[in-house]
Amino acid sequence: MLGEIYSSQKVTTQIAGNLQTYLLLIDDWQPVAFAAYSPRDEDAEIYKLHKLYCLPVTQGKGYGKILIDEVCKQTLEAGKHILDLNVNRYNKAKSFYEKMGFEVIYEEDIPIGPYWMNDFVMRKRLSEP
Repeated sequence: MLGEIYSSQKVTTQIAGNLQTYLLLIDDWQPVAFAAYSPRDEDAEIYKLHKLYCLPVTQGKGYGKILIDEVCKQTLEAGKHILDLNVNRYNKAKSFYEKMGFEVIYEEDIPIGPYWMNDFVMRKRLSEP
């Protein structure tokens, strides 16, 4: 499944086609975390955080919060006030997203190649600082 979502070809296509905006966090000249987001395909009034990844050795250093805060800032700068994301129903990151102000709004099962993503869809309403 990771090959379907994170392949270099897929990421290159997303960046080159302006399909998703990628943010790369660098610490001590090393890339340590990234995020990708875009307007939702179904509703351009809602932005979606597609990807958030921190190297395991960096987890707990606040990099995920930095990236989410920046995605929220850029979403507001685009004039939008809702940010959604999907998280696997069994992923411990759900509690992190809840601490960041996201709430579960529904569940969905999405086919990805031969696999299924069993997700919560979470939402955060954004307000101006």
